[in-house]
Amino acid sequence: MRRRFRGRRLAVLALCVAFAALCAILSVNTVSLSPPGIEPRAMDIAAAATRVSVDRPSPLIGDALATEYDYETIQRRAVLLATLGSTPPVMDRIARRAGLQTEDISATSPITSGVQRVFTEPDSERRADQIASEDKPYRLELRPGDTLPIVDVYTKAPTAAEAARLADAVVPGIRDYLAELARQNGKDPDEQVQLVQLGRARAAVASAGDKPQIALLTFIFAFALAGVAAAAVRRLSRGGRSGAAPAVALARQAVGTAGDWPRTTRVLPWLVALLMAVVFLVPFNDIMLDVALPIDLYLDRLVLPLIIAVWAVVLAARGRHAPVVRVTWMHVAIGAYVGLAGLSVVLGARDIHQLQEWQLAVKKLLLLASYASLFLVVASSVRRTEVRAFMSYTLVLASLCAIGTIIEYRFSMNVFYMASDAALPGIFSVGDVDSALVDEIGRRDVRGPAQASLEAVAMMAMALPIALARLIQASERRERIKYALMTAIVMAGIVATFRKSAFLAPISVGLTIAYFRRRELLKLAPLGIVLVLMIQVLSPGALTGVAGQLDAGRMGVNTVSDRKGDYDAIRPDVWSHLAIGRGYGSYEPTSYRILDMEMLRQLIEVGVIGLLAYLAMGVTVVAVARRPIRARDRHDAPIALAAAAAAVCFIVVSTLFDVMSFPHVPYIFLWMAALLAVITTQPREAPSRAPELEPQPRAARATTELEPAWSS
Repeated sequence: MRRRFRGRRLAVLALCVAFAALCAILSVNTVSLSPPGIEPRAMDIAAAATRVSVDRPSPLIGDALATEYDYETIQRRAVLLATLGSTPPVMDRIARRAGLQTEDISATSPITSGVQRVFTEPDSERRADQIASEDKPYRLELRPGDTLPIVDVYTKAPTAAEAARLADAVVPGIRDYLAELARQNGKDPDEQVQLVQLGRARAAVASAGDKPQIALLTFIFAFALAGVAAAAVRRLSRGGRSGAAPAVALARQAVGTAGDWPRTTRVLPWLVALLMAVVFLVPFNDIMLDVALPIDLYLDRLVLPLIIAVWAVVLAARGRHAPVVRVTWMHVAIGAYVGLAGLSVVLGARDIHQLQEWQLAVKKLLLLASYASLFLVVASSVRRTEVRAFMSYTLVLASLCAIGTIIEYRFSMNVFYMASDAALPGIFSVGDVDSALVDEIGRRDVRGPAQASLEAVAMMAMALPIALARLIQASERRERIKYALMTAIVMAGIVATFRKSAFLAPISVGLTIAYFRRRELLKLAPLGIVLVLMIQVLSPGALTGVAGQLDAGRMGVNTVSDRKGDYDAIRPDVWSHLAIGRGYGSYEPTSYRILDMEMLRQLIEVGVIGLLAYLAMGVTVVAVARRPIRARDRHDAPIALAAAAAAVCFIVVSTLFDVMSFPHVPYIFLWMAALLAVITTQPREAPSRAPELEPQPRAARATTELEPAWSS
């Protein structure tokens, strides 16, 4: 029987590998049936660059008598010529010089003048025109200098020779048009501005490693998809029974005698605690290992791989303290979103590659996988008896984060950056921050350990429900004072950022708690006045300053109007890839448009289906939390209530800024979700000795978990 079972597993494995290999081959090759054959896809992309100097007929450059006004005038002329070079009449002459067809070339000239970026971002009409030109094999970009009379020329073509030929044809093509225009108007062409190419164009293949990466990613994704499908079929064939997996998991937990965190010798809980301390107290996304490597190694990308490696080793060892993967609906929702993100990249690989955004998409996809891995590690390695301690630890970290933010607000001194710079060795480079800097509407840049003030708001707001849930449950006066003080500190830290979201994010938390605990929250209403006074004392003037920004008369500022303009501007991107999107991580804001709303970015990158999957992550956390919340268990209910409020806050802040671009936020959301998964899957108390491995009756299985056959 065992030999037959092993033979079936090997057969399924072979089928999965064959399916994945076939998908990988098709991703980079073209298969024809008549005549039968297989040919590699033409996916190489070459790029070339050169520079063009714009000068007067009598040279201005090098003239000692030239004034600043003269340089400014000729620089504006360079902007005009760069724009002229991308127009159809000039493109006809450039194409003729390069030996190409005009309709095969896409030409652009971005705005580089000294104006706010919001005025340079493409609207819906310009973006639609850009999308219509993305399939053309040749691209030309003429980028005028910001201050100098220089035009940078960039080209893209299937081969390096063609890219160089197109770049070298720009100056002759523009000269041809200007000379013809001068003759038509009876002018001397020699009296026009002079264009001088500063050296021949340099060209090279820009996508040498993309093709193997596309094949490898397709293989991994197809293999994972086939494996999940095979496991689902096996489970259905067994009638949904999980066999002895729950008993094995219970036995492992029962014999675990290493103690609970923080009184434990187990390595994984301490590593996880270290990572969360980094998330709340260290500006890790502005700290990078100062070593020349192919990838940027930020601080969290050094800690998290270590945790994953230790988790994998302990899991493979199958010891008595080994993690146990118990699949819940939250695992399914998070896995579905990550899978859809990967599918969008695999299906859009060719277009992403042609736009030279493949490396960006792969990096963002790997970052998303690292977020999900934190959830998997915590949900499988933390014990149920450790969750309350970890929740207390999270609240302490959030309070320290808030205290540091209050200090920054009051004294214009970011203690997080200063401490990181002083504590880390010289091989790390820490970014700079100016806490006295103000934006266009007079708000200070108070960010705490985050990269942006909005990120700091979301970090503290998602930890705020821990204090509120315990404040509601507290029966002793000392406990009420303690959690009320922590609530005031966290709220003071939130409003110290001076952002409108400092009201919206905590309100979402309060409404969620009020939905589940209306009566208890009403009893604490008098305490709200005391909390407001404490917030005013800790962060004087911040509360009224944030409230003033919500006045209807101040809603016409650029930060608001720009957000409203995003809805119309993204229509071409949404309609061109409605279902599955253009590919996760492939929409680079600096190249297209900065979107101050995560929902819009998700809609562009993963489509309507991916957006629904993104929302499902938060909704599933709330759905799983409902049962322990309504059960009103003294241990589980506050944890579930805090996780549900954090999930609602995550969804709300996703409408305020691009949260997935700021890693502190998804880390905290998935951390809270993982702790909820622990209390909903693990038994309340483990017996004193390991029970015999006997099949459990069907009625004894937890209804909130999906125990797959591989959970043992």
